[in-house]
Amino acid sequence: MKKYLIIFVLLLSACTKFEPQISTQSIYYEDADVQLSQLMVYSRPEKPHYGPLSALFYPFQVTQTMPNSIDWGKQVARGIWQNWTSLQIFPSMVYDDTLTYRGLEEALYTARSRGYDLLVTGFVPYLYLGHTMDDSALSVQVKIYETKRGQMVCSFEQSGRIEKKMDDDFILIKREHRMPESAFYNIIRAIATDMAVPLTSWARYEKTTQGMIAGLKPDMMDVPAPPMVQHQITTDKITQTPSFVEAPPKVTPKAATQTKTRSINLAVQFDSDSAEIKPESFQLLNELGKALISDQLKNKNIIIAGHTDSDASTEYNLKLSKERAEAVKKYLIANFPIPDSRIGVTGFGETRPLVPNSTKYNKLLNRRVQVSITS
Repeated sequence: MKKYLIIFVLLLSACTKFEPQISTQSIYYEDADVQLSQLMVYSRPEKPHYGPLSALFYPFQVTQTMPNSIDWGKQVARGIWQNWTSLQIFPSMVYDDTLTYRGLEEALYTARSRGYDLLVTGFVPYLYLGHTMDDSALSVQVKIYETKRGQMVCSFEQSGRIEKKMDDDFILIKREHRMPESAFYNIIRAIATDMAVPLTSWARYEKTTQGMIAGLKPDMMDVPAPPMVQHQITTDKITQTPSFVEAPPKVTPKAATQTKTRSINLAVQFDSDSAEIKPESFQLLNELGKALISDQLKNKNIIIAGHTDSDASTEYNLKLSKERAEAVKKYLIANFPIPDSRIGVTGFGETRPLVPNSTKYNKLLNRRVQVSITS
């Protein structure tokens, strides 16, 4: 038995979670994992959608009674939004934590009037945070509506838990179960990633040639006239109060028509501090190349813009972002019959982040290549 324990200690000594000791008991750390329930998919479209979609995220509603429930609902919504942004579920996703959910009709009207295709709402039936001392658990319901007709297109529900386990004492070795410092965000990330699977099988806007064509092809869009505004006249000023909520306001004569320019964000991977494209991104760029030589886009000019996170200096990031955009252009020209004159490049560095560069996760979202039609 002693021989086996010695062998076990030697094997664990190669592990970064193991701290061998001579005079005291050695400790092996085991990190607690997120345990997910089965993802319940109550509603989702049967056929994939290849056109680009934009979505407005509302703060989620915590339905159980607890302190600071509004703030916790905002954090759940933000976590799911950040995860779906990194996975590029939809070309345009905006989370507005200044909004307050007062009912579906008002939320749909707000999303529709701002020009979004989809409304994302959610509810948190159960939330318990034990942090590093106890279990943490979270249940989330997410509902997605299309704004034009107000119909539900997707409805998901899932729960996640990180369980606090008792430590195990094996005499020579002690196994301690470590709770993560950010159990709350680990659960949100795991749930959001699971929910993204059925969404990506529906919203195929950029990972296929057909999806990229739909995402980049300019089209004509109707721009509604601004809603009627009621004016309350006082002795010294005019206070404007929008006619709002239950019924959409009447619009003036005819809606204008204008060209809507499309763009897509591509998660092209590069070596660290380098403009060398990683091989795993070749397939993504191949789909882009096939889209650019298609009948729908072959006469269109594009611009490739590089974006970075806030690491390093502003000058360095501007230079690196442009070099990465140029690397993408070079790849497309080398592998597809695309004239050099069709593709322009630019670099924005860290100046146009999708989310604040406050965490490693957010920085990952901001490192991207954006492709837009110019003419």
